[in-house]
Amino acid sequence: MMKIGFQKAVLLLHAFPLNKDMYRFQMEAFQKENIPFVAVDYPGFGDNPPPDVDYTIETLADSIFWQVHQLGIKDLVLIGDSMGGYIMFQIWKKYKEYVKGLIFTATRAEADDNEARKARYALIKRIEQNGKEFLIDVMLDLQTSPTTKQDEYKMRTLRCIMEKATKKGIIKALKALAEREDNTEILKTIYVPTLVIAGKDDEKVTPPKVVEKIAKGIDGARFHVVPNSAHLPPFENPKEFNQIIIPFIKQTLKEE
Repeated sequence: MMKIGFQKAVLLLHAFPLNKDMYRFQMEAFQKENIPFVAVDYPGFGDNPPPDVDYTIETLADSIFWQVHQLGIKDLVLIGDSMGGYIMFQIWKKYKEYVKGLIFTATRAEADDNEARKARYALIKRIEQNGKEFLIDVMLDLQTSPTTKQDEYKMRTLRCIMEKATKKGIIKALKALAEREDNTEILKTIYVPTLVIAGKDDEKVTPPKVVEKIAKGIDGARFHVVPNSAHLPPFENPKEFNQIIIPFIKQTLKEE
């Protein structure tokens, strides 16, 4: 889903193993606020067919950026949740002249350590042998807060979003995540307005203390913790999330 025809826009980068629909509440709000946006699916997720070859976070970022650039957009505010945050780092690293603002959400700057990398490859083997179905249950448990787990509509919707992911897409993404580079040194190079947002109940994936390291590494970054959310604040608590990001986006896109 995209809204184009503007030189300034928000780029929405989703978490694994979801797709652009995790930002449904932001897209609705942006339309009401007349904020132009572009929302993408990674290869093998949502409406994007699975890739035939492996890719890296860097090459994925290149592909996404050039798709957006071809729309004529010259100024971007990036919003990335989890895997989306890793892509944000790469877009900043290579195309910073187009980036006017950053909103890192439930993500980290560090690369996987050896234990985490081995766990991803073990997960790939299990998916190759048994399919993707078990992964959906695991991710729904890991990524959601107690409040979200009690909301049947949200849990059912999240399951539907995750189930659109293809087996091949999941495997390719896990490989890219396992081999991504450490972005800690990039933090000190960031000079545009930046928000860093964590889910208060994200105890298992990116706890607030981990996410806050990004804010501490970026001069002038503002850190927020969203209650009643874990790894997916834009979807779990969209009201609070939108109250944080919309004034920031309006001000950032307004500035020349």
